[in-house]
Amino acid sequence: MPVSLTELLDEAASREEPQITSKIGISPGGVDPLGLRQINFGLMDRVFPDLNNVARHIRPYVIMAWAWRRVRRILEKDKRKGATDLEMRDFVDRIEAIYAWSQFLVDPHADLPGAVAMRELLDAESYVFGGEEWERRRDMRRYSTGLISPLNYGPSLQTMGWIKKADEGVGVFGTPLELDPVLDAFERKLESELDHPAFSRFGRVRVKREDAERWGKLWSMEKPLKAEREALYERLGGSKASASRQQGIALVRAGFEDLGSEDYDVEEIRARMSDPPQAWDNSDARPATASDWRAVQVRQVFRLALEGLFFWTVATLGDGPMHSRALADEFLAELGKAQIPETAATWLLPSRVNRNPVKVLKLIKAALRSRDEIAPAILAGLRHSLREAPAESLEFETFDRLPLARAHKEAEQWRDLTPREFLVRAIETWVMAQHTYWCVNRGLADARGRGKTILRLRIVMDEGGWTQTPGTTLGNPPEATPDRLETALYLLRECRAL
Repeated sequence: MPVSLTELLDEAASREEPQITSKIGISPGGVDPLGLRQINFGLMDRVFPDLNNVARHIRPYVIMAWAWRRVRRILEKDKRKGATDLEMRDFVDRIEAIYAWSQFLVDPHADLPGAVAMRELLDAESYVFGGEEWERRRDMRRYSTGLISPLNYGPSLQTMGWIKKADEGVGVFGTPLELDPVLDAFERKLESELDHPAFSRFGRVRVKREDAERWGKLWSMEKPLKAEREALYERLGGSKASASRQQGIALVRAGFEDLGSEDYDVEEIRARMSDPPQAWDNSDARPATASDWRAVQVRQVFRLALEGLFFWTVATLGDGPMHSRALADEFLAELGKAQIPETAATWLLPSRVNRNPVKVLKLIKAALRSRDEIAPAILAGLRHSLREAPAESLEFETFDRLPLARAHKEAEQWRDLTPREFLVRAIETWVMAQHTYWCVNRGLADARGRGKTILRLRIVMDEGGWTQTPGTTLGNPPEATPDRLETALYLLRECRAL
């Protein structure tokens, strides 16, 4: 538990001599060192709202909708007894856990969340869904590895219309009646198994491994029915999808068609979706939302370029403290023998070009992974993103997240500086100040809200200049934020819509 300042003062006042303190439980952490990533998600929501990078198969949506309808059917059979909210939620959590267990029994590499958490069940001859152990597992899955978790299928189950909150009860859901034909078709696959207690009653139930294996083949994730595929597509990109997601899915399909190859590569589709009209074989087929998608990729370039500069700075400071100008000199030296112009305007801010941002992103990712030619790749990323910066920030692009429009305005103010002095400003403003502000504010929020002790600050100012925080390690290089395109492609492929 966090300790207040008053408690610390009282403790100090009561002591008459020094004492050895226990080791402070602070661990390094933080996957967003500059606080730039939330804008990526905001931009993605303009193209692929309500999707994430996990929920990319049809059958889990059907399973969860069917489980809640099963609750209704059990209650209808025994109207006098009824059930508590907890019993109904427990039943659905049980179905979800059995489904995951069964799929990992059939294929240990099944594309579902929670493989590690389910590992100990894979060798069990049976499992009791009831008691303290199950309750701990159930509650953990509900908020982390389960299908219903907010990290996995949970949000889109509701926003895509597979389940809806019941009028009464806490955490209780129902299934839209329009899905009954779909769920009926699915249920026929399990018709001979429905009398098993796991599917027919609330409360404590024991399930044998052999039963779970048998069910795993009956409701395999790999074989969605035609009715399931059609229902998913209607909610993904059809008439029941939001207008923005309809347009996003239409863009994916248009990009795929324009490439003219059934053997598609996700990077090729991502790039074609980002291309200007003149790069398309059929420019008339390019949807207007392609501009929003390109903005997603440009922001990816900017964010990865700055996080790459942060990563490069942490690595460079491994040899000892350095002032900003020394860091700028080191960066320029790593650019090689290329001629450095006199002003930043000539160096970084030439006229707009139509190079594809996905290709620039690929360049930065390759440099960071190989840890070679990082400085030239960062420079290419800054050049590209500043050229394509919008004039104004969108409503969700808050100032402290460093919107690209803000960065461009600041770069324009620095345009007459030398490249060396421009780098000093960029390092101090876009990297050091951004890192310090974000880490301190996040650290205070963690302490106030959840009592965490995570050390996010990795660079501080010392007598000799910027230096690594004690205990800092370089770690893995930053990665581009997954942009949900693969999820859309997985779902479209399962729907047979490509």
